[in-house]
Amino acid sequence: MEIFTNFRVKFHISCIYVLFLMTSNILASEEYQQKSPSEIIPKFVSKEKLLFINSDFEMGDLTNWRSFGNAFLNQPTLGDNTYPREKNKVMPKGNWWVGTFENYQGLPTQKPGDAQKNEPTGELISTTFTIDTPYIGFLISGGSKKTTAVRLIIDGEIVRESVGMNQPLMRREFWDVREFAGKPAIISVVDREKGPWGCINVDDFRGYYSPINMLLFPNSDFEFGDLTNWKAEGTAFEKQPTFGDNPAVREGNKHSNHQGNYWIGTYELYQGKPGEIPGTVRRDVAFGTLRSTSFKIRGPFIAFLLGGGKGVGLEVRLYVDGNIVRTASNSSNREDMRIQIWNVEEFKDKDAELEIIDDSMDAWGHINVDYFRYLRLFEDM
Repeated sequence: MEIFTNFRVKFHISCIYVLFLMTSNILASEEYQQKSPSEIIPKFVSKEKLLFINSDFEMGDLTNWRSFGNAFLNQPTLGDNTYPREKNKVMPKGNWWVGTFENYQGLPTQKPGDAQKNEPTGELISTTFTIDTPYIGFLISGGSKKTTAVRLIIDGEIVRESVGMNQPLMRREFWDVREFAGKPAIISVVDREKGPWGCINVDDFRGYYSPINMLLFPNSDFEFGDLTNWKAEGTAFEKQPTFGDNPAVREGNKHSNHQGNYWIGTYELYQGKPGEIPGTVRRDVAFGTLRSTSFKIRGPFIAFLLGGGKGVGLEVRLYVDGNIVRTASNSSNREDMRIQIWNVEEFKDKDAELEIIDDSMDAWGHINVDYFRYLRLFEDM
């Protein structure tokens, strides 16, 4: 009888424990479902390490790097050297970084803001290191041509390459290098350009175990191939996003300059679906708005690409707490999208929304946008 009583007690306790676990899982599931897309973006987690000693230039010299030509003779640069000269920030990580326009290392004969400008050219090559993390991350800005680039070289071949966006503020870039695990590699920083934006800025090369999510919210870059987390009104954004370089198909001398596979173009009518014809357009006969889901401001700078017409009624807006705080529009008619940057430091952790507006049916009455992302996160400064 005592054994039976003990069994009943243990069975009763087990049932209560199982019921507790089931209830906890249900509540956790409901909590997850109630969260907005911005809240379920992974938080910043610093799971990274230097690629090799001084891959972040914090030794204040070029230990484990070799320079060729003249561009890197006076490197690395100390501090945010562009700010004293131009009031524009580069925002390096730490004290030292490489900038081929710069000429300031804190020496007694130098002063903050000194520059060697775009004339010098050359190459900076790292020591050999072994790829032992799935991703490589670094900071980059400067010229957008392939003559000012960062390259990953394996077995003598260029396997990854990144360039700047013709602006000084450095962005956090990631390369997926999982396929090269265990292989020896080198980093090459190239400046072979003497013209406008003939410079490159780099810093903080690290191996990452997981990349940092730089999107404003899931699908802020339209790479889902649909309008998930966006709400369209009117007809301008029907059959969006656009797939591929649709302007180039019909007019070889015009390009969208989009990133990835998908982008928004309210003149376009091609999504890469069966039966559709590349180069097809709807023309400037529709208008409407595209509003994003709400997201929290997680970084000091928001960047995106903008092109299309310059007319009234073609605009990108940022709302914070329901108020318009930033706008962007084109200064000329062009299909190719160019970088736009908003400083949103003052709105840290605030709720925000994006709105893309096409309220024009005039000639060039369309707007092209793509690739909304943070250049950096607050935790990465």
